[in-house]
Amino acid sequence: MKHFVLVAGCKLPPKQLPFRSYCENRIRQHVAANKAKEDLVFQILDVERGEVVVRTFTYPGGTRTESVAAVRSFEPVTRAHYNGRVFGEGHPGVMSATDIYAAVRNIGIRAPGTLMELSFFSHGYANGPVLVNSVDDGQLERLNPRGQLEAEPLGMRRDPDDRDPRTKDFHEANMGSEELAAFRAAYHPDGINWSWGCAFTHDANEILHHLEYHPDYRSSGLPDGKVLVFRNFTPANLAHLNAFLNVPVPDHRKVEITFGELKLYIRNQIVASYGHALAAASGRRTFGALVGTYAEPDQGPRPLMHVNPNFSRHFTFYRNYFGFTFDPERRRYGLYDPAFT
Repeated sequence: MKHFVLVAGCKLPPKQLPFRSYCENRIRQHVAANKAKEDLVFQILDVERGEVVVRTFTYPGGTRTESVAAVRSFEPVTRAHYNGRVFGEGHPGVMSATDIYAAVRNIGIRAPGTLMELSFFSHGYANGPVLVNSVDDGQLERLNPRGQLEAEPLGMRRDPDDRDPRTKDFHEANMGSEELAAFRAAYHPDGINWSWGCAFTHDANEILHHLEYHPDYRSSGLPDGKVLVFRNFTPANLAHLNAFLNVPVPDHRKVEITFGELKLYIRNQIVASYGHALAAASGRRTFGALVGTYAEPDQGPRPLMHVNPNFSRHFTFYRNYFGFTFDPERRRYGLYDPAFT
């Protein structure tokens, strides 16, 4: 029996996409492709509705049958949970990333080696899927014995008010060795992860654009030692560049930098991304938008999502200089390899 875990994030403005429908469409896709008539179990974790629903397909005598069961309920997400567009603190009843990891670990304990896919259908950015748009402020606020509010730094520990996935979720402070072993044990040898949302960062996109249109740039074979001079970086571009490089560049009006340093800038964002963290933690291939690109909905019947095709120069850069390949469904999601260094 093969298992699938499909997560539907909240429909957040400005693009309120029907993520639960994408989960249902993904189920239809897998069932239609099941020519061997193997038994399939799909868990849908719908964050907005607060539902965990299991749809099981079996084939007694070669005839498909389906059963549906609601296995757990969480607090539904409403506008009352938000301060503007930001999810408020103090809602422990709302589904969290930790509940998703627990669902995977449960498969690792009860049916190891059977998880074919963990998919996040949601908005997203480079640091992970956006399930509710909560905040990790890095501190735990509590009242002291005198009734005063104090803040305790959390370090690598998860913020208990945060519901969204984070790259630090697989750190030993949040997922111990036994839990991580159960998480990994869930996956079938051909199991995959998929983060269907964006990984768009304005500055990464703009810096790549400046690079790809530089007169000395080559789409392949450019040596790391090649010095490039840019006069079109913004102050924000430079701040982002410096944040991911050990040696700061002082002036945005004349950025003199080697191609190898620009590669390091992108490489550091790759290894800091959620796609890389999930791939490394699970030991399985993970498909997701590459840093500096964004996803959008398919057109036509039973849509899913794909990465916008206008990032073709970015795709070529990642392919030729970092060895990235792309998803087999031709949706232009990059393959985050667990072994990427």
